[in-house]
Amino acid sequence: MSDISAGKQIRIARRDALDGDTAQTPGLIRDVAFDARNPDAAHLSAFRSTVKPGAVTGAHHHGDQETVLYVISGTSRFRWGDRLEYVAEAGPGDFVFIPSHVVHQEINASAEFETVWAVVRSGVDPVVVNLPELDAYIEHAEIEYTAPQ
Repeated sequence: MSDISAGKQIRIARRDALDGDTAQTPGLIRDVAFDARNPDAAHLSAFRSTVKPGAVTGAHHHGDQETVLYVISGTSRFRWGDRLEYVAEAGPGDFVFIPSHVVHQEINASAEFETVWAVVRSGVDPVVVNLPELDAYIEHAEIEYTAPQ
C-alpha cells in the first residue's frame, strides 16, 4: 500500500448538507458538495445547480476552469459565444461540457419546472465572472429572480 492515500478519506456530501455559501448568479442556485473547503480537494469541485422555472443567468464564464454538467431534470438551453450567438438544449441524462473562458448563458426552457444539474469543475475555488456588459445579447427570463444573499 502506498503512502499517497495516507490520511485521506472518502467523503460523502449528503443532499441535505449542501452549502449555498458560494458565488451565485441570479436565477441559478449553486449548492456546493465539494470545493476548497474539502481538505483533500486539489483539482475538482462539485455542486448541484438549480435553475428556477423560466429563469436565465446573465452572460458569464468560469475563468480557467472547465465545467461538466449532468442534467438531472428539466430542459436546459445553453447559449455561448462572444455575443451568445450559438444555442443548444440538453435534457435529463445529457452531459454538457463548457470549456474554460467560454462566455455562456444558461436558460431554463420551462416556465413551469425547475431544471437541476450535477456539476463538476476543474478547480476547487468558485470562479464566476459575470458579464453584465453583454446584457444586450442575453435571452431574457420569463420570470425574474434575484441572487440569494
